[in-house]
Amino acid sequence: MSSELSIYYVNVDLNYQTSDFENNSLYLFDLINLSILTTILCLLGIVSNILNLIVFYKQTITTVAISLIALSITDLINVILIEWVSISSYPSLLTLNDLIIFPRDVSYMTGGFPHGCMSRITAWITVYMTAERCLCVALPLRVKFLITPRRTLVAMFFIYAFNLLPLVPLYLSSGLGWKYSTVRNQSLIGRVYTADLSYLENIGYFISTVLMMVAFIAVIFLTVLLTVQLHKMTKWRNKNSAVKDGLKNITAKEKVALRTVLVIACVLVITFIPSFTFCWIFFVVPDFRPDGRLKDAFFVIASFSFVFDSLNASTNTVWYFKMNSNYRKTFHRLFLKSLT
Repeated sequence: MSSELSIYYVNVDLNYQTSDFENNSLYLFDLINLSILTTILCLLGIVSNILNLIVFYKQTITTVAISLIALSITDLINVILIEWVSISSYPSLLTLNDLIIFPRDVSYMTGGFPHGCMSRITAWITVYMTAERCLCVALPLRVKFLITPRRTLVAMFFIYAFNLLPLVPLYLSSGLGWKYSTVRNQSLIGRVYTADLSYLENIGYFISTVLMMVAFIAVIFLTVLLTVQLHKMTKWRNKNSAVKDGLKNITAKEKVALRTVLVIACVLVITFIPSFTFCWIFFVVPDFRPDGRLKDAFFVIASFSFVFDSLNASTNTVWYFKMNSNYRKTFHRLFLKSLT
């Protein structure tokens, strides 16, 4: 291939080869994790996050409500992207002879990259919410002046912006184009690299990995800090009965939001362990790439990350309904009252 060409082909197929399809270990993981579990969870997540957006829209706009709306929007986009990746990984689809694309290539470019971005945004929104709750406990009289709805909107904008930035070098380094399939003996649409800009891929991966790892560690730290603060606050208010009644109204309002955020943070920490593991391995092992020597391990761990990410994005409605009486009342008024 001449040096004048700006595009070069990736010589590794990122899809199953038809001849050894049934013997490929990836088949079992894709069938269980992507084709079954992830598909079901994402369908539930699409419905639940739409319901969340409707409920939060009908409630009073507060800093917590703005963060929860942003979180629901991100989770909704995320489960749609994961659903697309899971559909693209259906075993029956991968063996179609008339298909003119590499399904895994196309889904990786159109769903995998944006999914990683949405997961990072989810993590950073949770960081913001947990930090806000820590300030509410530490500085209860000043927090309303420090964190306002307008400032929260600005914070959400910047969270989206700096997490979208890593997509720029990733999409500049590669795109969709024709590449040769050794199995089909013809050219199909797949991921191809821009030769002069291929180095940008590592930059995009590096920034993405650092953002995810920092967010994950920050959520753990702030969750522990928030738990300790909540415990100290409860002990102090129990001892100071004279001021307990005066703070009762504040406590009733703030405690619901505090515990809701605490549960969201704990769920995120648990469900993001596979994603954190994925990012850490990606960071330290050069061959752990979709077209590297450890590509099979890459896709296996990625499939587990998809399952747990979709679980995190699909279960928030349960926690809102269980812990937030205002959410329950609004939900009942909007959806259940008409059925009774």
